[in-house]
Parts: sequence; C-alpha cells; structure tokens
Amino acid sequence: MKIIFKKSKEDEISVSVKDGDKEKEFKYIDMIKSLIVSKKLNQPEIHGDFTESEVKSIKSMIKFINDEVDEFYKEED
Repeated sequence: MKIIFKKSKEDEISVSVKDGDKEKEFKYIDMIKSLIVSKKLNQPEIHGDFTESEVKSIKSMIKFINDEVDEFYKEED
C-alpha cells in the first residue's frame, strides 16, 4: 500500500491511497488490512509545498508503522 499526501496552495492536506494505478480515499481499516497481508507500507508519495519538517515527519510516521508491524510479527514467531 502506498499512501499519498497532497498539500494544496491553500495549505489543505489530503490523504489518499494508491491501489494499482488508481487513487482512492484513505481509510484506516484498509491500511490495517493491507498491513496484515503485506506487512509493510511502501514509501509515501508527497506532492505539494510541504516543508522539510513535514516531509521528515511523514516519512518518520511510515517508518514507525513499518517497524511496529515488523516487531509484532517477530514476537509471533
């Protein structure tokens, strides 16, 4: 699953998901289902005028989620 973050000129942030070639609305439950199957999120796409700090925060969040999922599956073994 790849999460897409977009920031408009009005500083409004929207979040969607790339499913194949299509973008669809982001839903947490879909993210959880995807994590159960694939066990990781792909690096996000970030479009718009995000600050360096915002980009770092988004990437850090994705890494944190992936690390937590990885740790969960290690504990299950």
